[in-house]
Amino acid sequence: MTILLFLYFDAFSDWGKREHELGDSIIRQAIALKNYERKLNLKANAYLKNTLVLDKAPKRFLGKNVKKLLKLKDTEKQALYIHEAISDLYFSDSKIIKEDISFFKNYGEFRQAWRFNKASDLLLDFNENYVELEGFSDKKYVSPIANSAFKYYDFFFDKTFEDENGIKLYSIRIYPKNFFEPAFYGYIFINAATMQITNLSLNLGDNGGISLINYLTIHQDLIKIDNFYYPSQTKINYYGNNFGFAYSGVCVATFNYFTQNEAEENIFNKYESLKIERQNQEGEAKLQLNRPIPLTPLEKSSYRLDDSLKNAQGKKKYLDSLDNLSLQQRISPFLFSKFNIQNTYKEYSISFDAIAPSLFYNTVEGPGIKYGVRYTKYREFDGSFFTIKPEVRYGFKNKEFNSDIAFSWLYSPQKRGVLGINMGSTYRDLNPNGSLSTLYNSLNSLLFEQNFMKLFRKTYGSVSSGREITNGLYLSGGIELSRNISVSNMYDYSFRKIKDKNFTSNNPFDEDDGKLFPDHTTLRFSSTLVYTFNHQYISKEGVKIYKIPDNPRLILTYKKGIPGIFGSESNFDYLEFEVQQEKLDIGLWGYASFSVSAGKFLNHKVNYFPDWKQFGGNMALIFNPGLKNFHLLDYYTYSTDREFIEGHWEHNYNTKFFGSIPLIRKLKLQELTGAALLVQPEKGLYYEIYVGLQRLGGRIDYAFSFDNHGLLNHGFKFSFRFQSPYKFKQDRY
Repeated sequence: MTILLFLYFDAFSDWGKREHELGDSIIRQAIALKNYERKLNLKANAYLKNTLVLDKAPKRFLGKNVKKLLKLKDTEKQALYIHEAISDLYFSDSKIIKEDISFFKNYGEFRQAWRFNKASDLLLDFNENYVELEGFSDKKYVSPIANSAFKYYDFFFDKTFEDENGIKLYSIRIYPKNFFEPAFYGYIFINAATMQITNLSLNLGDNGGISLINYLTIHQDLIKIDNFYYPSQTKINYYGNNFGFAYSGVCVATFNYFTQNEAEENIFNKYESLKIERQNQEGEAKLQLNRPIPLTPLEKSSYRLDDSLKNAQGKKKYLDSLDNLSLQQRISPFLFSKFNIQNTYKEYSISFDAIAPSLFYNTVEGPGIKYGVRYTKYREFDGSFFTIKPEVRYGFKNKEFNSDIAFSWLYSPQKRGVLGINMGSTYRDLNPNGSLSTLYNSLNSLLFEQNFMKLFRKTYGSVSSGREITNGLYLSGGIELSRNISVSNMYDYSFRKIKDKNFTSNNPFDEDDGKLFPDHTTLRFSSTLVYTFNHQYISKEGVKIYKIPDNPRLILTYKKGIPGIFGSESNFDYLEFEVQQEKLDIGLWGYASFSVSAGKFLNHKVNYFPDWKQFGGNMALIFNPGLKNFHLLDYYTYSTDREFIEGHWEHNYNTKFFGSIPLIRKLKLQELTGAALLVQPEKGLYYEIYVGLQRLGGRIDYAFSFDNHGLLNHGFKFSFRFQSPYKFKQDRY
């Protein structure tokens, strides 16, 4: 950075002014002549390689032996992840690029987002105003020839030279006007005749705002086809040094272009953006013969080790050895983590719940345990699977045993066809959206004498199903028969007594702990229709995988309490309509998410509290940061059996502001603002506003809540979802 600053200030000396003016003149011509309307229907054969290397590691991390966990050698570097793919890319007049991956090969699996799994991700187009590095971050960066480039960059003419084909090129040095802007520094090379970029070498440092990445370079070569330049190779090198781990990686893709023929114009369905074919030996042979970038010695040795295990043991023994390795690694944290037994060869897995999170305490059952085992049988051939999970629950104070079983079958992966059957008896939260997790409620009760969760007992049986009708349109529905029993507090123990705090009634509306509703039977039908506009999807070996939608989603929900059948007393009709979008692109200002919904009970002749409309409230210090969850709303007070309007908005600025503050920008904090609103007839208007910061899995917000009378409450809220960025798992394929 010091050298870069010296060159930058030196460029503005007297001898550099002419170079600055000439550089500006060339870039203005490049901006004026760039053309987004590329009318060619092209096809490209592509090769992709993505490698992540661990250069240095501490002896222990989070109490675990790193060498044993990651299977590190004593002195050599360790390749954590290698991914290669060969594919065909198809370009259309509408600028949509579709990709067909005919073969891929993996070594290792590194559970972090620094990966480009398809070559089209590296078709970085610097003719656009913004450049996205989706394998690293949601952040956007300003292209050196964006329409607004002079707001973000200074340009300096470097030299004129001829390439190997005798084409005259201009070399232009670029610098961000401020090193906290979403901009690159480095060189771009421009064809003097066409004023189009032919090559570039650009860099991002810590100012790039990419979590856990300290430095990144982009090299791109382009090839001229008719009148336009297309990338022939894109290469990204990156480096990071965090938490005692030093690591480096390279993502590279090459492209060879051809003209599409008529037979290739309709190989994709309309909204299908990516195909991943089933793997076979022919693909392996094709990769060996057509690998345009040689493997490094480290990559070769990693592949040899992987292949030698397969050849020596055979498929079954090889897979069994990997399964046993996973088993050995998971025995020690069994108390706090799920314990998994997997048989990859026979295609099944068994998952035992962690012991510690299965223990609970509440004021209805006292101390207790809720423990389940999940069996999954899957078929890799077509992607289908079914799961069976029996679960037992016992309260040591009320001495009551409950059990239930859940069955789920994904019978049509291509249409997302699923069937579910559930039955048994258990205790449920009065708010089906969930007031607090069982763990957080237990901690609040034992440590702070606060029993936020209110329970009722339920004996039930249900059948549900869902299936895609057409692309983007999904219909689900089900019917449930249940016996619902109102319960009261049985126990008031806590580790300490806190002044001015006492356990509250299990009835949120009656401090005398009277029954909230009479014991009753309900037969309830429910159905949901979801439509997502222009929903793009991926076909992976015959399985349909939906991407996070770029467009809004419409959701229509209907529920009916059916009286007079199997003793059902409930009689109501409920209708709700919602519009939501998970990521609304706002350019350099980050992205936003929103949800707006309105609902009404058209008929509420007999409708007890468990079937009212509930909202995602929060009264604890720890909160769930889901889009439709409030920060400070009482869990039950605003529940209604009439009509309501609910709205949520959250904006992630993606280091837009803190990225401009020296030192603090190294923390790479993402700024958040948001608001939420709720209107219902009994309570009137309720709304919240909040600001927040997040990094990796941690988040802190400060929120204010208001009602018709003004300020209600305010305070900090915390959320943390820990995922080790260094979690490693041997790949099975």
